[in-house]
Formats: sequence, C-alpha cells, structure tokens
Amino acid sequence: MWFKMIFFTIIALAAIVRISILHKRAWIPIVVCWGILAMSLTLYMSGLTTDEINGMLFSKTLVVCEFIELLLFVLIVFSSGTAGRIIGYYPGIMILAPIALLSSVGSRSFPGLDFMIPGLIAGVSVCLVSASLVLLCRFQRFGKGSLYNVSLLGILTCIIYYGMP
Repeated sequence: MWFKMIFFTIIALAAIVRISILHKRAWIPIVVCWGILAMSLTLYMSGLTTDEINGMLFSKTLVVCEFIELLLFVLIVFSSGTAGRIIGYYPGIMILAPIALLSSVGSRSFPGLDFMIPGLIAGVSVCLVSASLVLLCRFQRFGKGSLYNVSLLGILTCIIYYGMP
C-alpha cells in the first residue's frame, strides 16, 4: 500500500512540475479545474464500494496510462519547433489518479455528513495545495531538466509497480 501511495505522489509531482513550466494564464485555470475535478470525484466516489474503488485505482491499465503520460513529458523536454509547441500545451490528464485517491479517502472521512462538505474540502484543498506547489516550483525555477528527472523517476516507479504481483 505504501508503494502505491509513493507512486501516486510521484505522478502528482510530475504533473505539478509540468504545469509550473506553463505561463501563468495557463496554469491557473488548470489548477481550478483540478479542484473542480476533486469535488466531482469525491461526490462520485461516495456512491462506490471499497472494492470498486480499489479496482479502479490499483489496476495495471492505470499504470500503463501513467507510463505513456510520463513518456509524453520526456517528449516535451526533447521536442522543439512546431511539434514542440503543440505538445507543449499538454497539461497531463493522469493527475486524475492521485486526485481520485484523495477523493476516495475524503468521501469516507466524514461519516454522517452530507457528501457535499467532503467534496468542497477536497476541491479547495487540491486547489490550494497544487497552486502553492506550482508557485514553489516556479520560485525554485524548475524547468525542463526537473521535469525530465521527475519523469524518469516516475517511469522507473511505473516499471517496478507494473512488475509487482
């Protein structure tokens, strides 16, 4: 279980480093969309059983999709010209998996309350945490080199996780 948490943390870190490279007017709407996604997923996860959630979050298909996205991040680092500009606008959609894990925990954390409250808490926390991490990455001047390093770490983690029983 701990390895899966580390895996999702590395995926979220790769997406945040990727977003921090974009312009300010591009990453702010993306972070807000992540918050809306977290709220929606918390409401959706509240209706699922634990086995259904585990089946969605810990499947090998998800690992393959994460691997492909991390390879796209490496492609962003090494691409240039027209293809580089087109691929450069890919924000990374597999942040969906760490957000879904947070939403599944958030939907089960407050028994007896309306599910809108954990949804709002998850949405606001994802917005605030991801925006502060993007600002930290921009302050530290993380660039394509950092994206390359995080992507390689994520690719290695994907390979290890895919080989696990």
